[in-house]
Amino acid sequence: MKSIQLLSRSLLGLGSLLLLSGCGNWGDRAATSKQTVFGTSQEAIATPVQFERKSVNDGGGYFCSDGRTALGPFTEKMVQKCLDWGGGSACRSDRWSEDLFLNAYGTGRCPDGARFNRIASYCVEGKNALGPFPETLIAACQKRGGGTSCHSNRWNSQFLFGLMRDEGLIDLPEGRPPQFVLLAFDGSRSLDAWNKSRNFAKEMEAKGIPLRFTYFISAVYFINDGDRQLYDAPAGKGVGRSAIGWGGTTEEVKQRLDQLNFAYQEGHEIASHAVGHFDGSRWSEADWTKEFDAFDRLIFDSYKINNLDGSLAFDRAAIEGFRAPELGRGSGLYKTLQKKGFRYDTSQVAQADYWPQKQNGVWNFPLASLRTAKSGKNVLSMDYNFYYAHSKARPNSANAKFYEEDTYQTYMNYFKANDEGNRAPVHIGHHFSAWNNGAYWNAMFRFAESVCGQPEVRCITYGELADFMDLLTPEQIAAYQKGEFPKRSAEAEANPQAVSPFEEPQRESANFCQI
Repeated sequence: MKSIQLLSRSLLGLGSLLLLSGCGNWGDRAATSKQTVFGTSQEAIATPVQFERKSVNDGGGYFCSDGRTALGPFTEKMVQKCLDWGGGSACRSDRWSEDLFLNAYGTGRCPDGARFNRIASYCVEGKNALGPFPETLIAACQKRGGGTSCHSNRWNSQFLFGLMRDEGLIDLPEGRPPQFVLLAFDGSRSLDAWNKSRNFAKEMEAKGIPLRFTYFISAVYFINDGDRQLYDAPAGKGVGRSAIGWGGTTEEVKQRLDQLNFAYQEGHEIASHAVGHFDGSRWSEADWTKEFDAFDRLIFDSYKINNLDGSLAFDRAAIEGFRAPELGRGSGLYKTLQKKGFRYDTSQVAQADYWPQKQNGVWNFPLASLRTAKSGKNVLSMDYNFYYAHSKARPNSANAKFYEEDTYQTYMNYFKANDEGNRAPVHIGHHFSAWNNGAYWNAMFRFAESVCGQPEVRCITYGELADFMDLLTPEQIAAYQKGEFPKRSAEAEANPQAVSPFEEPQRESANFCQI
């Protein structure tokens, strides 16, 4: 068996850009049973062991260690690495050797397979927030009747966020919401578009401007042309049929899967755009259930189907959002979304100043109805609508500069009206297509550069918006809709650097690594 050190070198690129949240109180329990750690066997001791916080890497992560042994949590990706390296059943223990932990962790702020949630500043794996958790939160958990489970290192993230809200650990700046901006893509076929969008986010990050995209992916692009018979489209559309083609060769699928993993590990969100891109507005609940089941199978078995080595950097629990192809929605869809584990839907349309509400158990994050700034056309806040309004969805590169400016000014008008009004989230959708000589991508990038670095503006994923909305009461949402919150002061307007909303919650300074 190759050494852990040698194997880990090939996996260094798999780290996420995230942060291990803290070393919570593991209680005053003494170690009273034999603990097995990969490569070692530790006998029980009669007195508590002191674990100290240690840095895990230069990305900001840290962990609890006694100098030889590291405490969990260990993500499923870390456990799989341990199993691949021959660790066996010891990989499922709650303590590993420090060397194993560091090799399996990855290079980012959170352990491999987890993501940093910027609303609460905790790492999240699927629907679970990763601890250990500080004493104040454990005490609050116990007051809620959580019992011994409060000392676990995995809590339901929504339970944690609610607890933090109630304990005053998540606050709104001066009682007003940030101006959220949501930038998303439909499609996912073009490798150039994957690279271009990811590189843009990296360039923004290098300037100190956090920006994350949500990618609504179509499952057909992750299946090679030869295996298209694996998809039986709903509503009698037929076996092996797709409205948008397939994934091409196995090598093309592999490169696309790599892009999917890179995007997820860089903090972007992966969401569902169904499978074959059919208009499902008349589909029944059974049709939508069939489509969602096909999406899960074709995406999460994609490596196996395409005879490729490797695996996705996330599991099904990471897919929380949906946008219907052609915005084709109907009662069948809304009877299905919550049952299939979705938290939000982006398939509807509303006025630009709409604050989200839950409908049928999921958050409604609609596109906005807008009027273009220069051409005076009615559009939705999505690039294809501009493309159709400008040139009837036919290429016209001669007017590309005008189209770009019209789109950019429309986006800016949308943003300014909301930012100075009730601060409803700004929703902008794009495709992996460079229509009219890239006019719409250029406009979107210019828009992001103009607004994402402004005070109190957060360019986040839809999943993060859902986290924020889950923190609010219906009364708070109603007040936001009416714009009933303090506006920025003249001093803040004159000195924008003085305003720093949503600072990461202050963690307790005491060491909570005792066990």
